[in-house]
Amino acid sequence: MFQLDEECKDQEKKIEAVMTVMNAWVYGIEKTANSFFGKPEAFYRQWIIISIRPFIAKWKELGAEFKYDLDGFDAAKMYVEEVSKTGFMELKDHKIEGNKEDFVYTVDKCPYNEHCNMLVSEDKVEKLACLRAMAIIGAMENSKPEESKNWEYKPHFKNGGPCVIEFKKIKK
Repeated sequence: MFQLDEECKDQEKKIEAVMTVMNAWVYGIEKTANSFFGKPEAFYRQWIIISIRPFIAKWKELGAEFKYDLDGFDAAKMYVEEVSKTGFMELKDHKIEGNKEDFVYTVDKCPYNEHCNMLVSEDKVEKLACLRAMAIIGAMENSKPEESKNWEYKPHFKNGGPCVIEFKKIKK
């Protein structure tokens, strides 16, 4: 029993270390996007759409299924539900409420909360490229090409969480 407790603690330390590395990595990417491009959202949209594809390709091996030809709201719900099956996040920490015109994505334990709050406190960024929002944008685009261009988002950060992201369909 004692060995199992120690193994769990070791696993928690490893997960915490990985999350620290991920936060630093994402912070560095966004800081670079702000410094060099001045438009981190445009950079992030393209980056996540491309970078999420190898992850999606592994979903079946991880017990999840990526669904295609979904509109934005349905793609967002699918992404959260299916990624939760892979073990990369817990469904209980993610909530999507709304409809096909606007919805709110709430993340109780966003692993990137620390990096976002550091950026907000350091820089007067015009628009922060929220990684959770970008993952939803990437899911939309990979499910149905051009769909992500129909959506805008507005993140609301609270140090320590929860993170709340509003998505609105753009009227054309």
